[in-house]
Amino acid sequence: MYRLIYRSEPTAPLNWEKVREILIQSEIKNEERGITGILLATKHSFLQVIEGKYEKVNKLFMKIVTDPRHHNIQLISFDLIDSRLFSGWGMKGLGLFDFNNDEAKMLKQKYGEDNEDIHFPLESWQVLSLINDLKMVRGLPDWRH
Repeated sequence: MYRLIYRSEPTAPLNWEKVREILIQSEIKNEERGITGILLATKHSFLQVIEGKYEKVNKLFMKIVTDPRHHNIQLISFDLIDSRLFSGWGMKGLGLFDFNNDEAKMLKQKYGEDNEDIHFPLESWQVLSLINDLKMVRGLPDWRH
C-alpha cells in the first residue's frame, strides 16, 4: 500500500462548486480503482492525499499531472505505508473557503499563509497534522476505520 501527497495551484481561482465537481467525478472512479484519500482546496491551492496500490496510485498521479485545471504540481511524498488513513473515503474533500475568523486565524498561525489562504505544507507529516487539525476544527468523520 502506498500514500502519495501533492500540492498544486489551480489555473483559475477555486470555489466550492468547482471542488465539488472534481469530487463527484473522482469518488466513483477512485472506488473502482481501490483509491482512497482526501482533497483540500483554497481559492489558490490544491492539496491531495491518495492511497492505494502502487500501480493505481502512480497511474492516477500521472493523469493528475496532465490535468489542465491545475499547474505547479509539487510532489510532497510517495511512500510505502502499513495501512490506509482514509479507508472508506473514495475521495473526500474540504474547501477551506468559509472558515470563521477564529478557525482561519488558528490554522494560519500554525501553518502559515499564502495569498490570504491557509498555507499547505511541503512535508508529509505537516500535511497529516493539518488534516488532523481540520478534522478537529470541522468535525470530519474519523478516517481510521
